[in-house]
Amino acid sequence: MRITFIGHASLLIEANGLSIVSDPWWNGPCFGAQWWPYPMPYVEAVRDRRVDYVYVSHGHHDHFHPPTLRLFRGSKILVAAGSELAEGIRGLGFEVVECRADGETELGAGVRCRIMETYADDTLMAVSANGESCLNVNDSLHAAPEAIQQKFFQLIRQLYGRPDYVFCGYGTASHFPNCYVLPGKDRAATAAMRQAYFNRAWARIIRELEPRFGFPFAADVAFLDDELFWCNEPVHNAERPTEAFATLAGTTGPTRVVDIAPGFTVDDGQVLRNEVRGRLNADELRRAYGDAIRRVNRAGEVGAHTVRELVALVAANAAKGAEYFAGYPGDYRCLIRIKGASTGIEVAKAGPQVTVTAADDEGASGPRRYDVIYRTRASYLRQSLVTPYGHEVLFVGSGGIFEFPSVTAVGSGVHREIMTMVRPWTGSGPRRPLKKPGAFGMAKRIAKRLLGQSRSDLYDLQKWTIFSRR
Repeated sequence: MRITFIGHASLLIEANGLSIVSDPWWNGPCFGAQWWPYPMPYVEAVRDRRVDYVYVSHGHHDHFHPPTLRLFRGSKILVAAGSELAEGIRGLGFEVVECRADGETELGAGVRCRIMETYADDTLMAVSANGESCLNVNDSLHAAPEAIQQKFFQLIRQLYGRPDYVFCGYGTASHFPNCYVLPGKDRAATAAMRQAYFNRAWARIIRELEPRFGFPFAADVAFLDDELFWCNEPVHNAERPTEAFATLAGTTGPTRVVDIAPGFTVDDGQVLRNEVRGRLNADELRRAYGDAIRRVNRAGEVGAHTVRELVALVAANAAKGAEYFAGYPGDYRCLIRIKGASTGIEVAKAGPQVTVTAADDEGASGPRRYDVIYRTRASYLRQSLVTPYGHEVLFVGSGGIFEFPSVTAVGSGVHREIMTMVRPWTGSGPRRPLKKPGAFGMAKRIAKRLLGQSRSDLYDLQKWTIFSRR
């Protein structure tokens, strides 16, 4: 089995004359114009050649990327059996093969495939051929609860014993915590701490599965927006997953880990092209994406009529969830600031009443006028409000910035009210955390921890923020 790393979550797997590409993304950005693949993908691996199958793991734009998928006309698309992606992919004109979890699908030429749903609509794929097995875990386990991880560790051992190759994601894949501006925040240290958490998660997965080779991938993303360009270096240049593995498991164990870069190739256990990651350099990134950076940061004027339309959409959403939003314990005043517009959207709560109105943006950033200011683009906000998964452009991608005028406002959770209000109302909102759980609540937490069912809040802003020491 020969495997070439193309870039981000994209692999080329070849066996017995048959080829499979996973999650192709390089033909333009994703999540609007927010995420760009970097280091640059090694597209030479699939240029001017036939590809038999393309595996699409899940619906996030960096994995299901129609502009890149269209480059593979004539290929069959592999998805999990019963996946909601199947209909949309067929709508693009592709033949879809739905692969089961309880048995292997014969792809031809002695190559077999199994796709298993894991957590939060994600999947992993196992490919077997000629006595070797390759496990493409992508984003499906490193952010999952521990109980889910343990379930799949056991299942993978039962089905494949010790896999030959495991490609596992380690990306943060969220707007959090880099899209939060707080007075005194050390943004680089905060970004590095967050990335280090997922690097260690990758290391634990590889230690548990104990493959012949362990490879980190599915995290090759760069931000070109001026407000987020800073985070490229601390995220990419923090402790690498392979370094976390060496700390956890040592360097003399049965698993060889390689911090691969696009173009890396392994064949029948032998490394043919040993392309490895280097440190990200901001100047090199600017040279690679110079024209794109200029386009991304160009903002046209947004008229008052567009803001009025957005006000109506947010107000309608707030009205649908009026009972839920009335339950927030306190009053607040927030501003949604639209890039390129002179008018913003004010969301205010007084008692049980929530109002959504257009507001003059002049001087809106005063020290205590608003509890939180959310800055975004009109197109991103509209997409979030009117499409079922449009909120991903804001909160899986990094389509907006929360700015708090004071650190004391962080614990109020008011930003979560805004997050709920700018996506289609589904009939219920997220549970609001109790400030001080009672005896029963504490007992329940302890029981969950003992049973391995507890999960730390990965989106607790106070926990995940490092402040500068002055």
